[in-house]
Amino acid sequence: MPRFDHHTVLVTGGTGGQGASHVEALHAEGANVVIGDIDSERGAARAAELGDHAHFVHLNVTDESSWTAAIAETERRFGALTTLVNNAGVQNPPAVIENTDHATWSRILDINLTGTFLGIKTAAPALRRAGGGAIVNIASTMGTSGTAYYAPYVASKWAVRGLTKTAALELGRDHIRVNTIHPGVIATPFITEPAAGSDAAIADFYSPDPFAVPRLGQPDDVTRLLLFLASSDASFITGAEYVIDGGLLLGPALQNEVA
Repeated sequence: MPRFDHHTVLVTGGTGGQGASHVEALHAEGANVVIGDIDSERGAARAAELGDHAHFVHLNVTDESSWTAAIAETERRFGALTTLVNNAGVQNPPAVIENTDHATWSRILDINLTGTFLGIKTAAPALRRAGGGAIVNIASTMGTSGTAYYAPYVASKWAVRGLTKTAALELGRDHIRVNTIHPGVIATPFITEPAAGSDAAIADFYSPDPFAVPRLGQPDDVTRLLLFLASSDASFITGAEYVIDGGLLLGPALQNEVA
């Protein structure tokens, strides 16, 4: 039996990149999948392609009323919500702190951090009504160290780590597990294309050549980890953080000719 039969999963930012991979895999594993996104055209089209066990809801993750409506629509369509995947996120154009404008700082924190906070806040009662479930927050390796030029993004993902651990403590006795995934350089438009207002992509600064696993990550690499954390296989795991980066944070790997 597929791992997610009789489960309902809401995935934010589910129309492209990692989110699209998560949606497809969860659906293939038997879940009712709700795609939450601001891109109504792409989201509705994708839900229609997947069929009766997929549904699109327009979701602005920075708006609490939008979250409330999305949760209500999820329960109306499929019944109990069992998993929330806080995947939606944006990147800032690279700039040193003194050249980062306040509006950029506020936008990145609002989507990446406040959006995750609102997701946990509004989904928790629904997960409790379901008798428990899982929340998986997608953070970043930039949430584990400092990274020049990306202060807003780094700050938002560090904060998601702390928010996740706090939520795990608060919701554990309700049988709700909360964990974080920290992807490295994953080959999606988020990484391979410049952020709005920039002419440089993150991938321009990160060659995988020194990695212990010398390639860019693929969305499916992250998705397989997500499926584990959202499933009953991870029933004893909460407040944890999983780095998936091919060894990026380890430092340069020993080269073959030296080994």
